Amino acid sequence: MFLFVVAVLLALGYYISTKHLYRPGDDVGYNMGLVGGVIMLLLLLYPLRKRVAIFKNLGAIPTWFSLHMIFGILAPVLIVFHTAFTMRSVNATIALISMLLVSGSGIFGRFFYTKIHNGLYGRQTNLKELQDDMAVAGNENSILGLSPVIEKQLNEFSARTFAVSNSSDVGLIHFATIGVRAALLSHKLSRELHHVVFSKSGEKKLSAEQLYRQQQIFQQDKRHINFYIQAVRDVAQFHTYERMFSWWHILHIPMVYLLTFSAIFHVVSVHMY
Repeated sequence: MFLFVVAVLLALGYYISTKHLYRPGDDVGYNMGLVGGVIMLLLLLYPLRKRVAIFKNLGAIPTWFSLHMIFGILAPVLIVFHTAFTMRSVNATIALISMLLVSGSGIFGRFFYTKIHNGLYGRQTNLKELQDDMAVAGNENSILGLSPVIEKQLNEFSARTFAVSNSSDVGLIHFATIGVRAALLSHKLSRELHHVVFSKSGEKKLSAEQLYRQQQIFQQDKRHINFYIQAVRDVAQFHTYERMFSWWHILHIPMVYLLTFSAIFHVVSVHMY
């Protein structure tokens, strides 16, 4: 919903810019750029809160991270409004492109962050926790007494996935397709489970209470199957997401420095000339 509102604001801002109601250098445009620049400076408070001792007691890190995410979207929106959707000089163009690169990089970083942390603002998880989740799900499936055919397919999916994921030559194709294969298997096994649970319903008349009980069993077993498949997928992808998050840090930090220097140069040159 937040991103939808931002998209609507950008579309509205672009429409207003076509009416030439303000320019980047007049009071309206200047103040939007000023506010956007201040918000961009506030973005630096999050890494300071994490790494500098004197900031350790200034609120909880999840709160700072939440503000960092919100400011990381609001600041670029205000800066784009400040430009009136035009690029009039070389230094302004470099500063704008640097900002958009950092903002886009932050979106990718957020995605990788959620894959290796327990929730958006939670602590970092580890491979053992994911494997424990998978083991619990597997035990639950066995206790439920599912169809041997369904259990066989679950075990084959797990064995095949880890055989490929643990090999040294695993590629991005396997990483990119495991989510699709997991979704397809989940859909397939849901249909097979439905057949197993309700196959005998047509042979004998069941009361409404019995049908309701069967429906509850079906939904519960379906949740356990989906949980197990998702746990296998998460374990298989975990190390790759960890590497991607490390690579993202390597790329993101230099872009932040580039944005800082280009923004300073833009502000100084605008006020000098």
